[in-house]
Amino acid sequence: MAFINEPVLNIIVVGFHHKKGCQVEHCYPELIPGRPTELPAAWRHLPALALPDGSHNYHSDTIFFNLPGLTDPPHTVYGISCFRQIPVEQVIQKTEDMTRSSVQKSVCVICRAPLFGRLAVKMELVVRAWFLQGDFSQTKLLEDAYKHLNSCPVQMDQALEGLSVQRLVEGWRHKALLLFKLLLLRRKVLIYGAPAGTLSAALLTLVSLLPRCVEYGLSKAANIVLSRPLSPIPVPVELDTLDSGNDVSNDTLVNGTSQLEELSPKETGNMLEEKDRVSRQSFDETILTDVVDRQDLSVGREKCHSIGEKYKSQKSISEAQQSPTMARDMSVDGLHNLTSQVDQAECGFPLPLFEEGYLCLPYLSLQYLDLLSDSAVQGFVVGASNVLFKQKRQLFDVLVELNEMRIETGDMLLRRQLALGTEDLRFADHIVRHGSTQGDAWIRDQFTSYLIYLLRTSLLPDGSREIDSYNAQFMSAFKATPAYENWLKNTNNGDIETFMNLIPMHPFSGQLSVADMKLKFAHTMSTTEGGRKVTAAVASTGRAVATTSRAVGGALSQARGALSGWWSALTAPPPVAHGEDTSTAHSDVDEAEDTAEEADAAPRPLDDNRNSERAVMPEPPDKAIDENNANLSKITVV
Repeated sequence: MAFINEPVLNIIVVGFHHKKGCQVEHCYPELIPGRPTELPAAWRHLPALALPDGSHNYHSDTIFFNLPGLTDPPHTVYGISCFRQIPVEQVIQKTEDMTRSSVQKSVCVICRAPLFGRLAVKMELVVRAWFLQGDFSQTKLLEDAYKHLNSCPVQMDQALEGLSVQRLVEGWRHKALLLFKLLLLRRKVLIYGAPAGTLSAALLTLVSLLPRCVEYGLSKAANIVLSRPLSPIPVPVELDTLDSGNDVSNDTLVNGTSQLEELSPKETGNMLEEKDRVSRQSFDETILTDVVDRQDLSVGREKCHSIGEKYKSQKSISEAQQSPTMARDMSVDGLHNLTSQVDQAECGFPLPLFEEGYLCLPYLSLQYLDLLSDSAVQGFVVGASNVLFKQKRQLFDVLVELNEMRIETGDMLLRRQLALGTEDLRFADHIVRHGSTQGDAWIRDQFTSYLIYLLRTSLLPDGSREIDSYNAQFMSAFKATPAYENWLKNTNNGDIETFMNLIPMHPFSGQLSVADMKLKFAHTMSTTEGGRKVTAAVASTGRAVATTSRAVGGALSQARGALSGWWSALTAPPPVAHGEDTSTAHSDVDEAEDTAEEADAAPRPLDDNRNSERAVMPEPPDKAIDENNANLSKITVV
């Protein structure tokens, strides 16, 4: 078990000045001797990270960010900013620069290890006590906190504290797997949302699905030699026109100690009432396919062959692995038991993703806008709450709308690469159904096992049937990334005995069944734009029928109830079934979905289908009630 001694490097106080904007007020220990209020050039934009856009809309928040280290060789350091604001009347020792109705300050902890959630819990208590003093010139409490945090070593496995992947899966459901596979492709991903604390925590939670990545894989996530220095951006005194803090999330803080305290309009005056003057351009909400083209579908619909016969020479293969197919409703620990013998460090985890020009920055302020367009940046996954980032479409490949739970891109090839096939949907459904009861560790184990099988299958020749289970286009793109090439070098082409003993396959492979068709239909209805429109139309029809039924009696009410029951039976996810027969093949299960028209290159949601309203989701059937039949509960579907 790895330990980190003296994890905290500095504690920095950042305040908001009504004329100068965000500025450093205190630093312990001093970064520049004799100048406790100055920062080195590499950290000159730290004040904007500590007091993010829209922070004046909240009583308190906790923001996570990464910075380049100041030592050689270069490495990444990790920042936790605990922000608070109080009415100026509660300040005992006022200064001349306190001219506003509230006082905003942030206490930043810069540490050498990514102990985001663990240190956030402690620092929120310290900052709360410091604000209760009412005298910000007294910094002894902060210096004592620095000594206390460095008094005992910290284990690296504590880096995952406070990053709830269970909440991530509950919110994104099947699309959590899509986001997971998106990280493996090293594309330019912008995650947009507010408040900044919830945004940065969500990004790190997503990264924590990659095995050992948060603990050991971010050491180069903020280090890059830019082709040109970041241009200084003048920061106006009032940033109301650039704030995106009006989109308030009701989620709790990442550490779970308290909810975000939103200020009322009375406390903030006209600041909350003022709307963004910047036009908010959004992507075209046309429908996007979440399946590959017909040629790939025809290959996927072929009958699965026996994997056990092909790999009879493998050693130490369990009975579960020798089975030609795996049950769709695998036991809770079945998947992890298949890969538990594989050592993650020997298997090359963490994958070398965030290096060689690929950045992971949980939060970025407006001053870093030029960073994303630099030629040295090969890719990134960054979080931003300023609407100007969202409008720079040419800077990123994928936009993830955190508050609206949407994933959008204009790259047709990327949309095909991220399409979830039947096997992937089975795995995602397994996570969604059991994740709420099994917890964070179990969910991370499932994604680790999925990645191990994906890497094992990637060693097969191109064109193998097993590769199609993961989407052949995705696998080709993943194998072309520098991260995959480095993984091959680090593991000698995967030459690890326990790793090679695994059968190269998708752990949820098998022949198609009625349950798969129902799962695909439910996934389409819940995630595609067309599905949402149909569901909304059914709900609207139900309300209209309910209103009419009060005038004409109970006949229409019974019809509405039957329609709602029919619709719920179709759209409900498949229940947990034990011993379900998965041998029945349905070769036409995927015929319900067609490929989107490639003529329209406008950005669309990653998981939508252009023809979903027409081909996948039929309109709610018309109802014909036999007036001569006294039993009004019987409905004839026309």
